[in-house]
Amino acid sequence: RSSDLCCDFEKMLWFESLLFYGCDDSGQDKEDVDIALLPTLVEKLILPKLAGLAEHVWDPFSSRQTSRLVAVAQKLISGYPSVVNADNKNTQALLKALLMRMRRTLDDDVFMPLYPKNVLENKNSGPCLFFQRQFWSSVKLLGNFLQWNGILSNRTLQELAIDSLLNRYILLAFQNLENVEDSIKKAQSVIGCFPRQWFSHLKGEKTLTQLENFARFLVHLAGVVYRGCIGCSDVEKRSARDQIKQIIKLLANIHALNHAMALAADYNIKEFKALMDSK
Repeated sequence: RSSDLCCDFEKMLWFESLLFYGCDDSGQDKEDVDIALLPTLVEKLILPKLAGLAEHVWDPFSSRQTSRLVAVAQKLISGYPSVVNADNKNTQALLKALLMRMRRTLDDDVFMPLYPKNVLENKNSGPCLFFQRQFWSSVKLLGNFLQWNGILSNRTLQELAIDSLLNRYILLAFQNLENVEDSIKKAQSVIGCFPRQWFSHLKGEKTLTQLENFARFLVHLAGVVYRGCIGCSDVEKRSARDQIKQIIKLLANIHALNHAMALAADYNIKEFKALMDSK
């Protein structure tokens, strides 16, 4: 639907009509049950409606639909305290509907084709175009899932986004890529989806346990870059060195500092501190 047809429920006529229900010139009695009328309607009507939309209408691949659903959920959380009550059965039903829809999408709608690497060398071939389309749709889904950061728990989001999507599908695609520059750009797009809060409070030098396989892939990619420039011209070696610096920066962005420091030592990258400061 077009954005013109979308309306904030608080601006709808029924909401405005009920906003001052029971009020008169003498003011409002704090003991008056009418004060709870709108919050109760939101809890009893809006939440079940959203749960139905989440389970049966929402397309998790749609960034527009996802951002709108997230915005409504955030409005309810910030404006209606009863919604965030852990015992609220309608809130529990909404969260359950969201998770069911996301898991159904992972099981039924995500597919990553595997082709021999030589098949993907022809960038205009049908298999290559299909592979690229599937990869980017999976990255889009990753970003849409992570729009729920702050609403769904970190544990739930990491299970869905990292364990079930990144490690199960997207990382498989990375291992099928030959072009280093393309791999680095794709890795940047994946990391750009992650909430920065995931890494800001990590102690030590290791990333999230679920991201360890992704970090190891980046380490492997740096090795591919290095081996590929052996015996090459000075210009090609400088280009390879710049790519290794980019990979170190990507590792730092996900707080995989142990791997980033090891790469800097292995490949004699002396600008490590500058790379960390610019991440």
